Amino acid sequence: MPAELGRQTFALDGTFHQMLASPARRRSRDQEAAVACRRDRGSGGSRPISRMGLELSLKPFPSWKQHDLDETCATVFRQWEPLIDAADSVAVLLWVADGSEILEWDGDPGRAIDWASTVGFNNTEARPYGHNVTEDRAAVPYRADVPALTYADVRRVVRTVKAVGARLTGRPLTVGATFDAGPEFARSDFKYRRHPEILGRASDDGLAPMIQMVNAASVLEPDTRGYAGFPRGIAAGTSFGTFLGRQSSAYLEAMGFDYLWLSNGFGFSAFPWTPLGAVFDGHRFRSERAAAVRDDMLGFWRDLTTECRHPIEVRGTNFTVGIDIGGDAVPADEIYRIGRFRNPPPNSPWGPLNDDFGIEMSGYLSRIAEVPTSGFMFRYYVNDPWFWQNPWRDFYRREPFDIHLPLSVARIDANGQVSTAGDVQFLTVDTESGELDPRTGREVATHVLEALETPPDAAGPFVWLYPFTEYHHDLRTDPRTVAEPFSEDWYVTAAINAGLPLNTVVSTSNLAAALRHGALNDRVLVAPTRALTDECWDALVAAEVSVLAYGPLRRAGTRFAAMLGLTEAEGVDGDLSLTTELPADHIDSGGAPVSLHHAAVVSGGPVTTILTGRPPGTDVLASVSDGTTSRVYAAAATLRGTARVAWIRGSAPFTEAAVDHNGLPSPVPLDPANYVDPGALIRSLTSVFGYRLGFWRRTARSRTAVQSWHRHAGAYWLSGYLADTTTRVRLRLPMGAPLLTHHDAWYESGIAEYQFGRSYHGEARVFVDQEAAGVLSCREAAPFPYGMRRALQVTGLVEARLGVVLPRSVDARFSVGGRTVQPRVDDRGWHLLERVTGTLSVAWA
Repeated sequence: MPAELGRQTFALDGTFHQMLASPARRRSRDQEAAVACRRDRGSGGSRPISRMGLELSLKPFPSWKQHDLDETCATVFRQWEPLIDAADSVAVLLWVADGSEILEWDGDPGRAIDWASTVGFNNTEARPYGHNVTEDRAAVPYRADVPALTYADVRRVVRTVKAVGARLTGRPLTVGATFDAGPEFARSDFKYRRHPEILGRASDDGLAPMIQMVNAASVLEPDTRGYAGFPRGIAAGTSFGTFLGRQSSAYLEAMGFDYLWLSNGFGFSAFPWTPLGAVFDGHRFRSERAAAVRDDMLGFWRDLTTECRHPIEVRGTNFTVGIDIGGDAVPADEIYRIGRFRNPPPNSPWGPLNDDFGIEMSGYLSRIAEVPTSGFMFRYYVNDPWFWQNPWRDFYRREPFDIHLPLSVARIDANGQVSTAGDVQFLTVDTESGELDPRTGREVATHVLEALETPPDAAGPFVWLYPFTEYHHDLRTDPRTVAEPFSEDWYVTAAINAGLPLNTVVSTSNLAAALRHGALNDRVLVAPTRALTDECWDALVAAEVSVLAYGPLRRAGTRFAAMLGLTEAEGVDGDLSLTTELPADHIDSGGAPVSLHHAAVVSGGPVTTILTGRPPGTDVLASVSDGTTSRVYAAAATLRGTARVAWIRGSAPFTEAAVDHNGLPSPVPLDPANYVDPGALIRSLTSVFGYRLGFWRRTARSRTAVQSWHRHAGAYWLSGYLADTTTRVRLRLPMGAPLLTHHDAWYESGIAEYQFGRSYHGEARVFVDQEAAGVLSCREAAPFPYGMRRALQVTGLVEARLGVVLPRSVDARFSVGGRTVQPRVDDRGWHLLERVTGTLSVAWA
């Protein structure tokens, strides 16, 4: 039984670490955390986490008796103590049912609740799923003796969480209530039997059948039943936003909740799990519908926030801001303002479900380009309390790639400063059987705290310039453009999936501040052409920032096109032959494809670019042809000084959206054995700026890595997820081949090649160039003599040129073969050495 695990663990730990440590021990630990945070983050804050969020279902509670409530709450807080100690405050998000408990609340505390006490798909008799749910997947009780639950019990659970949490953590603590729009988590008579008119039906929008979730913009039919917020019943024409808002206020206040969490894209789209929607049907963009769809969603938010007196937090869809605009005309900017959220939607938990971590990263970055307040959240999918999957064990296999990748993400704010996730939240701390596994909190916390020791403190090498404001302005003023952000964001998603390390974002609104504070110095700005207005382009040229642009040429200002000597003509699309000078991955057998498929509908139109004349320094690096007509696909030129500019047209990585095994229309990737991966082309184009980010693959179908480079205390930190561990990662940065600490590299022709496992995370402070091939290694060494803080030892060097980047203002000592050497220090603070053979040692204090 789940409760037995909790009781046994509590008993073995005796007095619960003396109630989560004595005051003296806690003060000492907090002081250490404060020092570490100020040293590592430079934020001036007391702890690295602003709010530690624990999501919890009711399954771990063996009963609603006070003893069981106290004991289970204590177990939860004990298991996550290391992260609680690193946080300023704590939140517990309670998953009671599916939100229908809010809709049903009539003021009677003795009324029973259909709570989330099952494993599997609920409400199957109402047939709300886009696919057939087989009997073995239908909901069954999670245990034989499921206890009945009343509203009074919920109130006591909330009260106990707050009391035990406050006593044991010593932190301010809030408890959130949840609303989910779908049919999965619990039986819902309100949604699927009494008021099915509130459901978003795909057929109403000309789409193939898919899961029926509540449409936030729906209107309720009359109902004579009394509810807490509507004691005389629901009048005809009552909006769902008004109903949910008033019911939420009544329910949260009566139960003692502090805020409301809207789950699974609710409030953004009625179809949050597919890129299709009311505007895009998979074949064409129905832009004529965009204005009405946008207005309906904004009407929901106005009605909801008028009635709901509590703070609201949101999960968002599975996609990017731009894809949401194209699929469902989602006005995220206005939703942020009306909703007054603590955070924008966090990273989606969709990555482990469909093995698409590119969409997780691109979605996350697009959402935080602009934020409602000043921060954003990292959310991690640990367990699933409703289904049989528990990602930490059976998807991630206890590997931390989906911790290190999103925690490498940073945004450049309105002050030109880099900011990272302040809130950290975990879905959920219990499994579908109600188990509170003590190993999970311990293991996950270790990796999260490791990532928080070296958070981004500067922009990564590649920075996404995101036109958050422009995309939404276009949605309001010219809905015919909705296909453009859709295609542009899918292209960036394909690039991340192909290995482009993109993990820093700056909005066009914050670009001036970033330039003013030098945040983009020595970086490459990755920009859709929509962002490159004449005003923006002039600023970038003046600042000598290198730019990697993508998208249709017509979206940019005239000066950008003139810089490259490009213009537009009649376009080509479909299956095209690709001619390119860009470096390619090594394919061991079968060769690489030479055809590029360009689906105009989902790629922002056909390829139309031609070269008019050839301005000095401009090079055409890729072109495509349909057999009779050729068009420029990629080009590059010198911008000013050492800055370079490159442009690539870009293509969607799919042609259509077919129904997947979950009954959801999803993009069907192009077969990499037959077609060039369009995302890999922009990754190859980074060679223009001195990067070689390639892979050695067995076949063209062998998958590449999703990876990121972030900066901390001068060092370059590489994190990645390698879907196919037979693939090798090949790296070179402008300063040389990076030597990752505690990873061995095969060095040849200027490139370091690594054989990683599924997860990789490592620091690079040493970069090398040499003629000789061989194994190069960088190892942590004992920091000798006493007083040194760290030491590194590099072996395998032959007449090597080295660049070593250390934290600023440190006292460093260099030696080669035991003989002290003095490096040259350049204006960036890099330590440079020439003709080094043998073993290099460097220690610093």
